[in-house]
Amino acid sequence: MCVSVNPELKPEKGQSIDFGVRHYSDNLKILSSFFYSHFNDLVVEVPGTYEGRNALIKTNIGEARIYGFDFSADYNFWQDYIFYTTASFIKGDDITADGNLPEIPPLNGRVGFKFGFLNYLQTDISSTLFAEQNDVAEGEATTPGYAVFNLLLNTTPIIFNNFSFRIYSGVENLFDKTYRNHLSTTRGSITIEPGRNIFVKLAVEF
Repeated sequence: MCVSVNPELKPEKGQSIDFGVRHYSDNLKILSSFFYSHFNDLVVEVPGTYEGRNALIKTNIGEARIYGFDFSADYNFWQDYIFYTTASFIKGDDITADGNLPEIPPLNGRVGFKFGFLNYLQTDISSTLFAEQNDVAEGEATTPGYAVFNLLLNTTPIIFNNFSFRIYSGVENLFDKTYRNHLSTTRGSITIEPGRNIFVKLAVEF
């Protein structure tokens, strides 16, 4: 699927407000943000055709609003064991058409914990979660919810002369879950995301 630019587009105009709450203590960190934006002539990508092919066409839709929140928390509950979580929610309303804006991700978040291991290794076990997305624009496909699990492992810095080395390894999508990302719209007939991914990386600082 290609993206077509409309030369007749008008510039977007809007007003936004953002309110955040932050808390820091010895063992707990909480970050949150709540936002609201109102737009006129908002530019969005609307499904259509261009030169006989399916395309996302950039279009002014009139009046719209986008609002939601972001949240994250880290809790150091014992020694170097840290529980963490994130959450994000966005709602997009096409006020002019009394419908939904396209390409709005569903409620999603991450839950995990990380800890030191054998004095020189750090482990991160997490799950990424997405709710179903049924509040879609006309012509846009709905997306079922899903959860994928990840296991990451890295060394603490290894110092050699003036260099610092770290080795990263892990498994993403540990259980080889089949799922579709709601925002993956330009991959043609491929509609599902990659399966299990095993990797090893070397980072060098000097």
